Order: sequence, then C-alpha cells, then structure tokens
Amino acid sequence: MRLSTTMLTAFVFGVSGYFLIHFRRDAVDTHRYDGLFRDAGILYGVHPAIVKAVAWQESRLDANARGGVGELGLMQLTDMASFEWADAEGIPTFQPEHLIHPRTNALAGAFYLSKMLQRYAEKDRPLVYALADYNAGRKVVLEWMADEGATNSVVFLRQMDYPGTRQYIRSVIGYFEGFQDDFELVWANEVPVNFNTLQSSGSTQEISTSRPE
Repeated sequence: MRLSTTMLTAFVFGVSGYFLIHFRRDAVDTHRYDGLFRDAGILYGVHPAIVKAVAWQESRLDANARGGVGELGLMQLTDMASFEWADAEGIPTFQPEHLIHPRTNALAGAFYLSKMLQRYAEKDRPLVYALADYNAGRKVVLEWMADEGATNSVVFLRQMDYPGTRQYIRSVIGYFEGFQDDFELVWANEVPVNFNTLQSSGSTQEISTSRPE
C-alpha cells in the first residue's frame, strides 16, 4: 500500500509533487501532536497522517496560528466549520476561541475532513476533492466539477482557476505520504480511508469528545 500511494503521488502530481515528502522539518518538533492527530483521526475515521498533513500545511503545527479571515489554530478552522462540529457533538458551550487548544482543534478538523471525504466518497479520488473543498470552499468546488470534472479528478484539477488550491492539494498529499510511517502501527487495526479509491482513474478551554457506544 505504501508503494501504491507513492506511485500515485508521483504519477498524478509529477516528480516535484512526490518530493514534497522530503520537506525540511528541522527546528520544529513534528511529533508533539501525534497523539492528538491519532485520537482525532481514529474517532472520525480519517487516517491520522491526513489530519497531520493538513495541520502541517495550514499552520506548521502552530497551535496559536491565526489566519487572515479569522481561521484559528493547528488546522486553521473557520467559525462556521467549528460550530458545525460543536453542534454535531452536542457542545453548547463551545466558542471559536476554544480552537486555540490543540486537542479541540484536532477534533474539529478531523470531523470536518471526515465530512469532506464522505461528501466526495463516490469520486475517483475523494481526497483530492475533499482537500479542494477544505481549502477553497464548496461553491468553487462545484464550479470546478463541471462536466468531466465531476467524476475525473485530473480534469477537476485542470479546471481549477485557483492555482493556490491546486498547489495546496499537491502539498498536503505529499506531506500525507511522508507522515504515514508516524502512524503505521496505531492505524493497523483501525478502519482507514479507502486508499484503493485514490488509485483509481479568547478561551483556551480544552474540549474532548467520544463516540457513544
């Protein structure tokens, strides 16, 4: 499986996309939130390496990061996305500033990624569509899905008129490939993202949640 995803990255995104897995990580402890990414990923059925890859791309694992339009924390979540998570989990006291806490941010981010992956589960490469939605939003993704782009991720990528989103997808998939070994053992007995589909054409309050049995 490791070989097939590596080949996919190289084939779809080219040599430069493949070598994104060899990014510089010196001066940053890239493992300090691995436990949070593991727990959040397992809870919401998303490979922890995907959660970590998005967090690395979004904030370089800076829990205090603030975006230009109000995004917060490790995974640079918007108010709308975070309230969606809080509503789904029944957390009436949630406030966006809680996203500064790494665990809360990882949980909300993994929830949102899971939602995106489920939304595009029938596509040839759900992760490509999910990352586009995470980065650019549903409205423009629907435009890029016109005609063949609705079922063909290569056409979908070509029809993007946001070069930054195309690069975002390439980067995150490259990081995902690089981070898989960090979670290989803990993910072995969980239900992962279906990688076969990738191969086809103010307060710092901590909030935690768990799935009811």
